Amino acid sequence: MHLRSFPRLMLLVALLAPPVGLTALAASLPPAGAPTEAGMGMRARALARQIHEDGPETTVHALDTSKSWPQLRRAVAAGWDGWVTLVPELIAHVDDPTARSLRTALRQALPRNPHAVLSVVDPGNGPLLGAGALCTPHGMSTRWRTSSIRAISMVHDIHLTHQVTDCTAALSLSGSTATGRADSGT
Repeated sequence: MHLRSFPRLMLLVALLAPPVGLTALAASLPPAGAPTEAGMGMRARALARQIHEDGPETTVHALDTSKSWPQLRRAVAAGWDGWVTLVPELIAHVDDPTARSLRTALRQALPRNPHAVLSVVDPGNGPLLGAGALCTPHGMSTRWRTSSIRAISMVHDIHLTHQVTDCTAALSLSGSTATGRADSGT
């Protein structure tokens, strides 16, 4: 490369930097039409306050009455931290079909926000939120399984060691041999 072409290269870099930066910014934003908490009609913080003030049973009844479960499940499936953290407080107070749908939403969120999902996985591998219930590939696509394994491998939090190990073990089971249980490691 000639020294005389160096200023041209620098000029080219300077001209391309803003579009590249804007492209990176645009890629980090949710796609147009993607759900946002502002468009949901309810907020995780308000629901957390309701659980704290009124109790989970009353909050579950209010969610049933207002038919708000689909909104909550979409927010959980999207992997939104504030919503994912509410599931453990609610799941013990819902009927079986609602519990299954909440677990499915957490499974969908696993490759999107593995840290948040693993934070709510029961380290004792309980039936409601254990790795055997949340991390099983049964009924999920191969792409989901691969993405989930990759996402979990990126979680390096000493407080989630058992959950990472259990979830990885459950994901390693083939769909035909999945038992719904993983070793808790404890």
